[in-house]
Amino acid sequence: MKSLTKVYSLPAIFALIIINGCTPNMMALKGNYGTSQFEITSNKSADTLWLTVTKLFAEKGLAIDKVDKKKGLIVSKKTSFIPAYTFEDNNGKISNGDAWVVLNKVSVKEKEWIPKTIYSQWNIRILETGAGATTIKIDPVVICRYYPNSFTKVEVRGQSTGRLEALIKGS
Repeated sequence: MKSLTKVYSLPAIFALIIINGCTPNMMALKGNYGTSQFEITSNKSADTLWLTVTKLFAEKGLAIDKVDKKKGLIVSKKTSFIPAYTFEDNNGKISNGDAWVVLNKVSVKEKEWIPKTIYSQWNIRILETGAGATTIKIDPVVICRYYPNSFTKVEVRGQSTGRLEALIKGS
């Protein structure tokens, strides 16, 4: 019976060492990026904002998946965002001010992982609210995957930095 316990104990101990030694550490974002959709109010007409958003999507390489002008809905296709992401520095400031997406840093034993895939889909709703005002609701879905090795995949949800929203608001 003692040898049977040893046979099962060694793999269990080995598995615990591997799991504890390889568990990734994810740094929480310090900045306030909001977890819900952004809402912007504009004095521009819905038609003008439609043109602005579709032009901006075309300029930035975001393909449009769905358009429903009656509902005021524009949805981008799932798009790779590898060139447009950033991390925070130790003080919670965004490292690249031009990036549209901020991600959590993920590391194991002080070695930071580099994202392999980052996909984003932007859901934008444009609604005239009356009295010359139009509301734009922007809901980004950002998914980042890290593949540090063949056996591990870590998926995190990134956040919008507000850069796209500022481009829409400023146009």
